[in-house]
Amino acid sequence: MIKAIQHTLLGLFRIVRSFLLLDEGEAVAVDAGHSRGCAKRIIEALREAGLAPGDLRLCILTHRHWDHSGGVGALKEMTGCEVAIHGGDAGVLGGVVDRRLRDGELIPLCGGIRVIHVPGHTPGNICLLYGDALITGDTLIGGRRGLKPPASISCDDYGEALRSLERLSGLDFEAVYVSHGWDRLRGGREAVLELLDRLRSTS
Repeated sequence: MIKAIQHTLLGLFRIVRSFLLLDEGEAVAVDAGHSRGCAKRIIEALREAGLAPGDLRLCILTHRHWDHSGGVGALKEMTGCEVAIHGGDAGVLGGVVDRRLRDGELIPLCGGIRVIHVPGHTPGNICLLYGDALITGDTLIGGRRGLKPPASISCDDYGEALRSLERLSGLDFEAVYVSHGWDRLRGGREAVLELLDRLRSTS
């Protein structure tokens, strides 16, 4: 099961989303939001699912940007969870990181979570393949007319970010979960292929 958690800034502006992966009493968080308040909201979501803070085994950060990682120190303090991020982004976060992830790695929690390295937004940017779902972080944005790539100004290397999207065409998934925009898109693989076709036609 995937549970979306919407985070706000000043209680007004919806700026980013975390996700909880839940499976038989085990929980993994994907991204920690931007603040201690976001960490508290993740713990509230755990309790709503009938779990205790200590049931959170791991927080996986899709990348290093503050709106995804700013709350991770507080979340680790409150739950005792480990923190994982791709090695390309790990150095920025210092001692809070317990595990450096690698492309293709299978994390043996919640039935198995596959790491897909898609650099460009940041050097260590990742997606996660979980069952029939692709959790994209900022690799994809949910727009009014479907999926779109992140804004060029937000990327370390926009060209690489666009090239990395081609990796998604070879993955098997049905739903897409994004951090910005709407939270879930069924028929997500078809939407990814449509986006890639649009990008190819304009390149």
